[in-house]
Amino acid sequence: MTTLHQELLYDTIAGLSERIRSRRISPVEITQMLLERIETLNPRLNAYVTVTADLALAQAKAAEVEIMKGEYRGPLHGIPIAHKDIYNTQGIRTAVGSKILETFVPDTDATVVRKLGEAGAVLLGKVQTHEFAAGTLTNSPHFGPCRNPWNLEKSPGGSSGGSGSAVAAGLAYMGTGTDTGGSVRIPAAACGIVGLKPTYGRISRHGIFPLSWSLDHAGPLTRSTQDAAICLQAMAGYDPLDDTSADVSVPDFTGMLRGDLLGITIGIPSSFYYDGIDPEVEAALQAAMGQFKLLGANVIEVEIPLLSRVSAIGNGICMGEVASIHEKWYREQPEQYGPDVRGMIEGARLIPAVHYLQAQRARRLLQQEYMQALSAADVLLTPTLPATAPGIHDVEISMRFAELTMPTNVTGLPSLAMPCGFSAAGMPISMQLIGKPFAEAELLGIGHAYEQSTDWHFRHPELD
Repeated sequence: MTTLHQELLYDTIAGLSERIRSRRISPVEITQMLLERIETLNPRLNAYVTVTADLALAQAKAAEVEIMKGEYRGPLHGIPIAHKDIYNTQGIRTAVGSKILETFVPDTDATVVRKLGEAGAVLLGKVQTHEFAAGTLTNSPHFGPCRNPWNLEKSPGGSSGGSGSAVAAGLAYMGTGTDTGGSVRIPAAACGIVGLKPTYGRISRHGIFPLSWSLDHAGPLTRSTQDAAICLQAMAGYDPLDDTSADVSVPDFTGMLRGDLLGITIGIPSSFYYDGIDPEVEAALQAAMGQFKLLGANVIEVEIPLLSRVSAIGNGICMGEVASIHEKWYREQPEQYGPDVRGMIEGARLIPAVHYLQAQRARRLLQQEYMQALSAADVLLTPTLPATAPGIHDVEISMRFAELTMPTNVTGLPSLAMPCGFSAAGMPISMQLIGKPFAEAELLGIGHAYEQSTDWHFRHPELD
């Protein structure tokens, strides 16, 4: 692989879009390059379940023609991306990682798919999800395990593991994800990239198969905070087709990226997040705290007492909603589910309604505690995961991997996962920034300042 070839494969959306806009490279060239790479590497990674080569080349050609005519749409115009196979794509199979929907072909696009298409993005195909997005490994009994490009025996995390693997491996410049207990941030962390779970309601979920209505979020997985801002700009906004969509203004997310943190206060939760984490993760987070101080931030300790109950709250809500969503299918064809998801649904069906209602009440109290902590700090800094990526079959270990991400699904607060180090074994370590409601611009700005002062995001797996 030539230096230029590698540079292009691992370029950011921000960098590549400037090459495309100035006509130094064609969207067709870029798309052909990625399709060839997918053909070479996907048999090893199993990130893509459907490759839409003909569609991608047609969209890339159309983008090239528009740009040559001076009809440039913006930084996503001509950029090849992938959609998690849980987003409806018109005329393209959307199996949701399942046997039940393995032949389902939607007749309309999800709102996010439509909006990214209108921004000029080129669709390379659909990428793996854990069955019905109900797990953290992306190890499908129907489509096989998706693998982590940093170590093929490791999981890319889940349930948006296909997006994490594809973006980290240079098989897409952005992947869409969904996040119910951490399923955007977990694969971002496991694969050494950026994952943004925005505020509940910021991005429409219309046309996205649900796991848990009141916990589900949609978000992008990218190689940089600037790219996350670019993608959020296209994905965000009120949608009347989604009754949970928030009718709030959409700011200029890239316009608030910053280079220092003067006047910013970073809050460190005194308990829960740092309890029992791997020593290498703890060391990386301590180094990140030091870097934030060097950038001018004030670092303080904050208290969130109810965090000790967050697992019970989150699981109480999620399981009640999972049981409802899958009631008919499970009653009529339980044998079509994989063993882990079937077991999850069986357990969910046994949870009394009173537990669900109690969890919803406790949720409000937890939200109040987070808001009190965020009244003293601009953002909170935590690990994203308690350890680096587990093995592709390490179900027991992976069950811990939503512990540190679930709290902001319960509270609906925006949270950003981004790389902050590597283990001695060469696996990525990730930190999480948690912000105030609809303050994604501030969250991305703070993350960007840290990112620009470190080089973790420049490291890529060696696959060639």
